[in-house]
Amino acid sequence: MFRATTLLTYGSSWRKAFSTSNNGPNHELLQMLSRNLEQENSSSNRNAYKVRAFARAIEVIGALDEPVRNVDEVKKLKGVGVGISNRIGAFLSGQDYSPETSTSSSKARKTSDTEEKRRKMIIRSLTSVSGIGTMTAKSLVEAGCTSIADLKKPKYFGMLSPPQLIGLRYHEHLGRPVERNHAEQLVTFISENISCKFDLELVDSYRRGAPSFSGVDILLTHPSHVHVPTPPPPSSLVTQIGRTPFRVSYTKLREAQDSLLLRDVVVPLESRGLVVETLSTGSRKWQGVIRLPERTTDGAWEERSHRIERIRDQQGLYIRLDLNLAPMKSKGAALLALTGDKEFNIDIRNKAARLGLFLNEFGLWRWTSDTLLRGDADEASNSKGYWSLIEGESEAAVLRELGMSYVEPIKRNFAYLANSNPEASTTKKRGRPRKNVA
Repeated sequence: MFRATTLLTYGSSWRKAFSTSNNGPNHELLQMLSRNLEQENSSSNRNAYKVRAFARAIEVIGALDEPVRNVDEVKKLKGVGVGISNRIGAFLSGQDYSPETSTSSSKARKTSDTEEKRRKMIIRSLTSVSGIGTMTAKSLVEAGCTSIADLKKPKYFGMLSPPQLIGLRYHEHLGRPVERNHAEQLVTFISENISCKFDLELVDSYRRGAPSFSGVDILLTHPSHVHVPTPPPPSSLVTQIGRTPFRVSYTKLREAQDSLLLRDVVVPLESRGLVVETLSTGSRKWQGVIRLPERTTDGAWEERSHRIERIRDQQGLYIRLDLNLAPMKSKGAALLALTGDKEFNIDIRNKAARLGLFLNEFGLWRWTSDTLLRGDADEASNSKGYWSLIEGESEAAVLRELGMSYVEPIKRNFAYLANSNPEASTTKKRGRPRKNVA
């Protein structure tokens, strides 16, 4: 583990990361918290407790897959205290935050007039559209938008990004639950239309046994895809514990086009008429909207021309699809990361951190610092050193390194964690011993 005071000196790099990426559903909120953290960290009356509180809040909110729509959602999150909740409440309502008036402001918001309540309801409704966050919704309301139906008027299109326009176009479709047989039908179609060397596995809610879910996530591996990317230096890992696996970051166009995922998976599926829209493209992750392929009465897949015609008329079932490509040596770690759930992933990554290790979707890592090799333990968290991959191929092996027994996917949820040993959670005493733990 690295000292919070050491890690927090890199706050400016977090701010840069937030300001240059719009992929996250809570980008603006994280920017606000990052600014608050930097201000407190550089203050002459620096409060170490507040600095740690901001860092924890950034970790927790950065792990969310959905936008924060109201302050009540934040209050339920472990690691977000009352003070930061008040700041977030003021931010979401467009008000200036003042510690002295936060309590009275909260009461005032609860007793706001009918018009203000209506405004909040409209904002909440607009954020149900894929890709639209609170700040965009507020801007739309200020521009006169009163509903999702109203949002479909061309005068608002200029305020939306291409992915947001796609989310609006297929809003009714994407709001419908996806059944397990739909996911199985989709993965069968994909496997039959790409190289047989690819191994496909349904992950996320499907693998945890959910009867229905909002979208489909698939993990792919290929014998030729073996490069395992190493994590950034420890000083950049403060917000990594709750990070979305295989999150799409800026990728050069040629790099994306030359990637195995795009060239040998996405392009063939586009040619077969499966892909409706692309939301984001990276060398290891593709996100988009597809139309569920259907079979004819004789059991064959419908013709491509028929599928394209039905897409043109928006007929059939449309599904949000995430394709994730992992190196062969990282399959176990990728399965853990993509299966979830979120609380389980945060729990095992925190376990790794307590052991002085780092766990991400590519494996379990140990950092060896150059200064540590020279015996200077106080400077061991700097950026000079190297990572060693301990384990990544097998879920069971990764968990064993953390001192845990294998947990079935259907048990990877908050209820399982809550019913586990409060001190050791899912950890057993056998396995790799913890470091510096009494």
